[in-house]
Amino acid sequence: MAQLIQSSQLVKSLKYLNSLKLLRKPEVLNLTKYSKSTLHVRINNGLMTTPIAISTRSVAFPEHEVLAIIAAQISGKNDDEIRLLVKELVAQRQFISLGEQL
Repeated sequence: MAQLIQSSQLVKSLKYLNSLKLLRKPEVLNLTKYSKSTLHVRINNGLMTTPIAISTRSVAFPEHEVLAIIAAQISGKNDDEIRLLVKELVAQRQFISLGEQL
């Protein structure tokens, strides 16, 4: 019985992981409508998450983080609230693994 429950949790985790997507910079720029320089200024000011390395020479942004920041902007959050959101999103990265959901 316990093994069946673990299998069910594994399936849920795999479905969750399949929904995770990475966006390259051009996709982020298109979604946010920022210029390249504005994107980098926002990253440096803590208003956008830092990208993650996907290879030795490539980076990408987790889609759910970009969408969360856009949603915060749409809902009228101020810069301090967005900075807090960015810190929380980056802190949650360590918990994204098989078997753990945000």
